Amino acid sequence: MLPEIITPSVVYSFASQSGKLRVGDGMVEPIKVSSKKHGRAIELLAEAFANDPMIKYVLSEKVRKYVNRIYGVMFKTYLEKGSAYFDSSEMNGIILWIDSKEDPGLGVWIRSGALKMLTFPGRSLNRLMKVGRAISRVHKKCIKEHHLHLIFIAVSPASQGKGIGKQLLSLLAHEADSKGLPCYLETQNPSNLGFYESFGFYVAKEIEISPELRSWSMVRPIS
Repeated sequence: MLPEIITPSVVYSFASQSGKLRVGDGMVEPIKVSSKKHGRAIELLAEAFANDPMIKYVLSEKVRKYVNRIYGVMFKTYLEKGSAYFDSSEMNGIILWIDSKEDPGLGVWIRSGALKMLTFPGRSLNRLMKVGRAISRVHKKCIKEHHLHLIFIAVSPASQGKGIGKQLLSLLAHEADSKGLPCYLETQNPSNLGFYESFGFYVAKEIEISPELRSWSMVRPIS
């Protein structure tokens, strides 16, 4: 779901009112996800993560339709106080991060539709909760200081390999550097590790959630 590994080089600056991020001449401008585009954001996440190891572990082929619901709830929950951008008006990629001081509480999850997940088949619900508990525990152990938490970065399958992932992750790197904060993320896809490492992340902890699924917690120190 991420492009080939490439060394980051693009520097972005925030435009104060337009909702866009300014980039160098001749390059597209990432745009903030507006309320009118929430549907596209959820659709893009579901498309990009349809074959992610975590989704394959949680949802069997028969209930893969629930992938939209999972990412719909997560997107709405973290967007409430998070920062989300499309790569451009083409909306082929998306990134969402939150400030660790703004981590959503139970009320936000409920407002975002988390109770709908109770309708999932028992096996899927149990596995989803198992994943959530495991990565939450590791998060608290890996980084205790104030940080930016990368929730999603996704590129549509048809647009991978074009540098969109690099463009989006550069936004987070710039934001973290401008605030003097470290970054944190989790991934259950080992093929993503090199991409994140090219941006200065390192593996802080690797865990086995089950024999079928592993998770890597990664930290990007203050530059």
